[in-house]
Amino acid sequence: MPGELLFIGRRPKLVASFAGPGAAGRFAEWRAANGNVLGSLPAEAVRVEYGRAGAERLIRVRIEETVLPQGLEGPDEAGAAEGLPPRPSAA
Repeated sequence: MPGELLFIGRRPKLVASFAGPGAAGRFAEWRAANGNVLGSLPAEAVRVEYGRAGAERLIRVRIEETVLPQGLEGPDEAGAAEGLPPRPSAA
């Protein structure tokens, strides 16, 4: 079958995920805290996904594994991204 078993590249790694009320604000804070690291990456290597699960807003940030930087601060939600420590919530 055409296309079967074709290598499509690596999946970008989830580095941060924000959900629920205030997700946009927490994402903006995370982006500001990691601005130097994120700014050093090629734009095409960073993906910001916006979505909804019912009434809940979701924002996820993925970075290509080939350029995954060191020094990112963890996301605000425990367990949101493998390998990064959670940040304490402000609430």
